[in-house]
Amino acid sequence: MRNLIRPFLVAAAALLLPLAVQAEPQPQTIRFGEVGGSNVKSEGGKPQGTGLVALAEYLHLFEKEFGPNGPKIEEVFFSGTGPAQNEALAQGAIDFGTYGGVPNVIGLANRIPAHIVATRRSSGTGNYYLGVRADSPYRTLADLKGKRIAVQKGTNPHQTLVLLIESNGLRDDDFKITNLQGNEAVVALNAGAVDAVFGGVNLLILRDRQQLRLVGGTRDFQQAPSQSGVLVADAFASKYPDTVARVVKVLTDVSHWASEESHREALLQFLAARSIGYQYVKEDYEGSLRERFNPLLDESSVAAYVEIVKFAVSHQLIRKAPDEATVRSWFAPQYQQAALQQLQLADYWPKSGALLQVAKR
Repeated sequence: MRNLIRPFLVAAAALLLPLAVQAEPQPQTIRFGEVGGSNVKSEGGKPQGTGLVALAEYLHLFEKEFGPNGPKIEEVFFSGTGPAQNEALAQGAIDFGTYGGVPNVIGLANRIPAHIVATRRSSGTGNYYLGVRADSPYRTLADLKGKRIAVQKGTNPHQTLVLLIESNGLRDDDFKITNLQGNEAVVALNAGAVDAVFGGVNLLILRDRQQLRLVGGTRDFQQAPSQSGVLVADAFASKYPDTVARVVKVLTDVSHWASEESHREALLQFLAARSIGYQYVKEDYEGSLRERFNPLLDESSVAAYVEIVKFAVSHQLIRKAPDEATVRSWFAPQYQQAALQQLQLADYWPKSGALLQVAKR
């Protein structure tokens, strides 16, 4: 009897095995936080993104990875940029967030439940420009000493402005840094409430309309500590680890596509159709695409975030500086490591030090 029962049990176990190793269920929707703003066009009342998620959708890379019946990809735009995405990640309103390293640090230092799965270096976040009124007597950054410069505080542009000031042998307290963003800053400039504005590519449009004059910028300025991060909410990663790995694979794949010089014209056309005029996109995207779209989590990423921590403490954006071990624990590099191997891109982007390893908890 024992000999008859044993084959039956083996067969029954074999039937039950597939049930035990079933793939995780896919979420119905994957929600990505994105930076909004006046440069993002709308179609049918819905904003059209210009980031990697929008580009991956445009190239059908999510469909390629998840299939035609895969999760719905939803972009959620935040006019409050990084600080608003910190809150959304903490509350579970979005699953991934793409925003600047300064608000990344503010959120992670305050223990929002999220981890960094990819980064964009300073060269990948676009150029910034310093503009004054067309009739202004100021010709250089140094001329503005003691004057009012508008920038949104607690953001990458804020940190970049400080770095630019310091590179000119000055200090940020030599100026009156005024906390304004976007259109508010331009309105304040036109009204004479501030003497200069520090912002992105939209200032090029105002330059060509002769509504302001540029007196500085970051095109030739190496702003090494500045980075942006892609963060995943811990609750989502815990529930859908395989989905997170596949999303990071898609983001790595689309970063590779955008890094190829042979795709430059297609990339510029995509961006121009969804934002500002082609000539401004072309001007803003001068330089190496491979450098601009480098997503690697390596030792330079840790070094950059350590510097951002110092900036955040010195400008009272966070109370206490976390140590380097804590900063390292903010990264979750395992998803990107797997994607680089699967896509055979381990040696594609230049590394600044070794790739990060999974932090010990």
